[in-house]
Amino acid sequence: MNTVLFRSGPVKIAIRSVIADEISRGLNTSFARRYIPDFTLETVSGEPDDPDAVINWESSSAGFKVEETDLSGRPEEYTVKTPAPAPYVNEAPYFFILQVLSRLYAKKNMVVFTDTVSFVGRDGEAIVLMGYPHSGKSTITAIALHKGYIPLTTENTVIDFSRAEPLISGGTSILVYDPVIKDLYGVSTPVHDRTRHGYVIVDLDKVVPERRDRLGRGVRISRLYVLHCSFSSVGADQKPIRGRKIRKTLWYFATALVKGVDYYDPYPLDLGTVDAMKPIGKAIMRMSDEYGCRFFEVYGRHDEVFKMITGIGED
Repeated sequence: MNTVLFRSGPVKIAIRSVIADEISRGLNTSFARRYIPDFTLETVSGEPDDPDAVINWESSSAGFKVEETDLSGRPEEYTVKTPAPAPYVNEAPYFFILQVLSRLYAKKNMVVFTDTVSFVGRDGEAIVLMGYPHSGKSTITAIALHKGYIPLTTENTVIDFSRAEPLISGGTSILVYDPVIKDLYGVSTPVHDRTRHGYVIVDLDKVVPERRDRLGRGVRISRLYVLHCSFSSVGADQKPIRGRKIRKTLWYFATALVKGVDYYDPYPLDLGTVDAMKPIGKAIMRMSDEYGCRFFEVYGRHDEVFKMITGIGED
């Protein structure tokens, strides 16, 4: 039995299985990197030193099932029964690994914010965009890439609260967007692949090599937005998020992965034990204090919203 050593930032997960090579191939895909923050893989024999978690992966002919969990010590231990991960065929393992990873990040005072993208603004600091699916995050990220900005994260964003100030330190690197924006907004980017539904796939690490360097140093956050964009909208408008709604909004995007709000078959685990949720709670309080005056809801057409949040046309 071999082990796939999975590393993302400071988190290390050992995946033990007789199908280690198949698991590694399944994880080494753009689909995995679309949802799981920057990671590396290594197949090793024997036991790796000091993993944060161990996944005992029992091969199965069909379906995905979590057989056991033990969150009481280090390493945490999980036993699953499933085939190797495969896009469009067996996707639950990707989101299970993302959930385990998000929990382990939280225990290190780093939070994975789901449904969240970011790019470097004109001031050299990050603009963070949150929103439900189809609210405009990927379209605006594609516009930013087209305009020469540096996209940092495309689906899930890691913010490090272990430092003197919150910094974006990692996230997903695969951008997927609707090609209709080429005709609507004149947006053109490299195309590395397409989904089976015809959406454009862009690997940011191939077109924005400085992305990894920026994340390695950590990127300060200037402003946060919750998006409500549509192709049928006109213009752009924004309003500040105030009071309890700040923490309520941040809480959703910060805890959805750990608590299993982000669905996978047959049903997600709830990994929201105190040792994971307490640091997330502290992070939310800190973000609320530091960004309470820089947190907005924004509405409108994607290209107009992009102009507004980047300050284009203000000079």
